[in-house]
Amino acid sequence: MTPAVPLDPDPSVDLTPAGQIAKLRHGDPGERYYAAWWLGRMRIVEGIPALIEALADETDRTAQGGYPLRRNAARALGKLGSLAGIPPLKAALSCSDGQVVAAAAQALVEIAFANNLNRDPDEVEKLGSALLEGLRCVEQGLQTEAQAALEAIIEALGQLQVAAALEPIRPYLEHTSIRLQCAAARACYRLTGDPAFAQRLLSVLDHHNIHLRRAALLDLGASGYLPAAQAIATAAVEANLKLLALKQLVEINLEHQKIPGAELQQVLRLIDELL
Repeated sequence: MTPAVPLDPDPSVDLTPAGQIAKLRHGDPGERYYAAWWLGRMRIVEGIPALIEALADETDRTAQGGYPLRRNAARALGKLGSLAGIPPLKAALSCSDGQVVAAAAQALVEIAFANNLNRDPDEVEKLGSALLEGLRCVEQGLQTEAQAALEAIIEALGQLQVAAALEPIRPYLEHTSIRLQCAAARACYRLTGDPAFAQRLLSVLDHHNIHLRRAALLDLGASGYLPAAQAIATAAVEANLKLLALKQLVEINLEHQKIPGAELQQVLRLIDELL
């Protein structure tokens, strides 16, 4: 789901906050797309109102029905982490472009964690309700990229540990898409702590398709399932992805204060061996 970085504009372009905000509002499609990315990448808080406007833009649309500018605006709002982004991002969950929905779901999680909303049960419930409504909208059919939207919303519900999401997510464990099966297994493990869900991810590490192995490995890291550390370290994928997944394991368990000293040392040793 990671977007490509836009190409740098001509060197004469005004790379100042005011200049890029003006481009976002009045530039051509390429300039607006770049400006939205730049404002998020540089964490320009003054750009938030213009990004919120761009999240409802109707002019920049592909032949397939996608909204490239909206996608970048959602991603930028997530990077900025402002609470002001929450209402428009919730509204974006009903967009007909699945990539916009995916970016909005991911951005809501980023904002929640940046403001410690994930520690407030009431706020988690509010965000969870919006994400579940977004899930229902996607299930009713999208014009483009429905699977990307489903995957992102399921992951977001797991990251925020929205208890009410368990039953709506369970059917995706049997979906025809292995990617969605992995997303559901990861989320269900985060919601229940039941190792049976993590075992589903471990089984995909032996899949013949390297793209699915990569996805399962990253999902294992994001699940926080500590017993997966050795399997992650020896999986047939690139070392940099193994390091990323192991780092996530450590961070998630430290955040929840669930990682004993001996197990932490073991994971750190595996990381050291991969460096």
